[in-house]
Amino acid sequence: SGRLLTGHSSGGWAALWLQVTYPKLLGGAWPTSPDPSDFHDFLGINLYAPNANVYRKPDGTPWPLARDKGEMLVAVEDFTRREVVVGEYGGQMASFEWVFSPRGAGGLPVPMFDRTTGAVDSAVIAYWKEHYDVAERLHRHWPEFRRDLDGKIHLTVGSADTFYLDGAAHLLEATMKGLGAK
Repeated sequence: SGRLLTGHSSGGWAALWLQVTYPKLLGGAWPTSPDPSDFHDFLGINLYAPNANVYRKPDGTPWPLARDKGEMLVAVEDFTRREVVVGEYGGQMASFEWVFSPRGAGGLPVPMFDRTTGAVDSAVIAYWKEHYDVAERLHRHWPEFRRDLDGKIHLTVGSADTFYLDGAAHLLEATMKGLGAK
């Protein structure tokens, strides 16, 4: 009961993940604006959708990455193209792969999407779902987690998060309500 976690953004995802992975060890988590906890809304993008693309919406318009007062500051494609210049070790999008992706040849993470076209690799996303989608983990294991986890997650996110992290947080909330969780 004395071990509590908090974190913001990637640290918020880590606090949330540790709480759902070790529900008996930890007394509660207070993640704020965590990285996506439900990959049906990964920065606004449904990674599970058929032919998912991180650059373009189904209607061809760009996926925004950051906003301010409702206005797009940068698109995912523009941001990613800047990251490509840094190389395989740098950038926010690469950091998701370093955490969630399986290791490929040479030990590097397998990219979750093609950096030229934006096409999502569904095999990589299936791995992400199996191992790191918090909402999926809760849905799959709630009967065994309920006793040790119920009432321990206290997630906070703004209603219009700069990096679209609010969508996944609301989906996680809906998942938990659907499970009857506190």
